[in-house]
Amino acid sequence: MAHELQQRYDTMWHEAAPALARGDVACDAQLAAGNDPRRGLTLIARPGPGLASSFDAMLDTLAAIDPHQYRHPVADMHVTVLSLFTATVDYGPELARADQYRAAVAEAVRGTPPFTIDFIGVTASRGAVVAQGFPRDDTLALLRERLRGELHARGLDGSLDGRYKLVTAHSTLLRFVRPLAEPARFTQALESLRTGALGSMHVAALELVQNDWYMSSATLQRLGSYPLGLSASSLWSTQ
Repeated sequence: MAHELQQRYDTMWHEAAPALARGDVACDAQLAAGNDPRRGLTLIARPGPGLASSFDAMLDTLAAIDPHQYRHPVADMHVTVLSLFTATVDYGPELARADQYRAAVAEAVRGTPPFTIDFIGVTASRGAVVAQGFPRDDTLALLRERLRGELHARGLDGSLDGRYKLVTAHSTLLRFVRPLAEPARFTQALESLRTGALGSMHVAALELVQNDWYMSSATLQRLGSYPLGLSASSLWSTQ
């Protein structure tokens, strides 16, 4: 499992690094403009204070080279368990079925034990820098499959995995909003951060949230909280 994830992260890096080094980045025009009108529904896990601080310190290193990119605030940092429907401007019909989504999540999460994700190094695409997460066991993968099954059974999987089938456990920490000031130096800094231990996330609870594309805390609405390892009736009582 860890080997397969590392291969995916390495592939991202080897595809992105030459482009970044020559300044060929994909700038996020919507993020630069602000006020993202898109909304989605996502099940997420949050890093603890120690890990979030480690992520933020790494972002300080990159900001010292290029302070004008978008770094995710600590309050916005997360790992996506599953995007139940991808953020879109036409979100009304899906949000009208929020109770059905909550029921699907409660059933899928029932009995799922807490799990741990280790974060080691970073990788990148032409649009973002992400921390590389490695679950210690298959709990996250099994939970995602249960979620997909519950959503399918309820006819809620119309936009599921709309961008790609999520298999990694990464956390997006920085997005490019303008050309790199020093492409070669920035890429070299990323290379130096490729293998360093960042910390671990012990996932004992999940959040179901209504979110914009960037999981901005300013627009986020929490629809449910799900402690892991509980019965279905206990899960319902937390919402």
